[in-house]
Amino acid sequence: MNKKDNKEQKELRDKKRTQDKQDLAERVAQQKEKWTTRYDLIGGYFKQAFRWFSAWFDRIVFNPKYARVVAFSFAILVYLTFSAESVDTVVQAKSLSNVQVNAIYNREMYEVSGIESTVGVDVLGDYSDIIVVEPEEITVELDLRTLGEGTHQVDYVPVGVSSRVKAKVVPASARVTIRIKETKTMALSYEFINQDKLADQYVLGEVTLDSRDVTISASKETLDEIAFVKALIDVGGKTSTFDQEATIVAYNQNGEKLENADVIPRVVNAKVEVSSPNKTVPIYARFEGEIPDNKAVASIVMDHEAITIYGQQSVLDAIDEITVYIPASTLSSGKLTHNISLPTGVKHGSVSKVSVDVKLDDMVTKEFPNVEIVYRGNIHGYKIKAANEADFTTSLIVKGTQANLDKFDPSDVIVYVNMRDIQIGNGQDLTLYIDEQLPLLDIKSTKSSIKVDVIE
Repeated sequence: MNKKDNKEQKELRDKKRTQDKQDLAERVAQQKEKWTTRYDLIGGYFKQAFRWFSAWFDRIVFNPKYARVVAFSFAILVYLTFSAESVDTVVQAKSLSNVQVNAIYNREMYEVSGIESTVGVDVLGDYSDIIVVEPEEITVELDLRTLGEGTHQVDYVPVGVSSRVKAKVVPASARVTIRIKETKTMALSYEFINQDKLADQYVLGEVTLDSRDVTISASKETLDEIAFVKALIDVGGKTSTFDQEATIVAYNQNGEKLENADVIPRVVNAKVEVSSPNKTVPIYARFEGEIPDNKAVASIVMDHEAITIYGQQSVLDAIDEITVYIPASTLSSGKLTHNISLPTGVKHGSVSKVSVDVKLDDMVTKEFPNVEIVYRGNIHGYKIKAANEADFTTSLIVKGTQANLDKFDPSDVIVYVNMRDIQIGNGQDLTLYIDEQLPLLDIKSTKSSIKVDVIE
């Protein structure tokens, strides 16, 4: 009985366990089916969202209307990307140029050649250290104090560089030659500088230096090169006599400054006279060539009849007039403007152009006979003798308007020979010259020369 009941109870428990397992499997299957349905639904939503975003992105990015906005956005993105990366970038080198060289040696005793005035310096290290390096705080030294006469290879040494960086001088060393200095006394001259800045109407006169000799200290080789020593006087903008301290410079035969020559004293006081010699002379018009259509000048009026000229007094003394030459071949009645050409040696004129008002009329010709020939410039006191007295006269052919010829007087004209450069001798041809101030008339001599004997 008991055994039978136990068997039935056991079968009931087995059936129950089997039923529970089946129920569990059904519930798991139902739950899985629910999650699958949810996943499919969510996936559908994501697909729809992605398709919508993709379509929107295409419309924005590939639409020409938004091209600038898209490009600007990408530029910002790239900038931010590289800026973020550059924070950790390190610049490891910096090159400095034109760094001053300071040579240390006894300058009173020695002359040194072969030293560069400036060199380059390469600074190496961390970016944070290099960025604060200032070129003006760095110099390069060349210590020659322990060296004597001769040629030496000496290293440049950078000074003023932080210990946190490494400095390399380019070039690394200099090949220098050391010589003992000697002294020499030389005569001092002077030279004007900036003469192009001196106004044309001013003339430089006498120069007085408070010293005429200087002492030169240099090596024997340099002393042998010195050709002359000059005080440089700056005359730019000067308008009156002035005093000035002039720097003294030594030059070689080629006019090159010798840097290694020490001049004692280095400056000299110079006094320079500045004046403005001038002279006022008349302006005359002269017509070159033949006036067409058988015309002559009836009248001429110029807006300037005189000019003040500036230059050396010796030049001014030889000038009595300024002539404006006007081509006659194209001349007609009316106003003309002509430039004034200054004679050689004249530095400035108060007038640069002249306006000429010309009137023309019919030309007539008239001859004036028996005009006496005189002589000028007989500085040697010679005498001249012609074959007959008629040789000392000539006729003048005068062309002009009738009104001007009516006013002409032959005594207003001087016909002469110049005896300044004449030599003693017989049968010499002397050229005739005409001195006249009658621009409205064309005056010529029927003779171009006369034959004479020159006796003592």
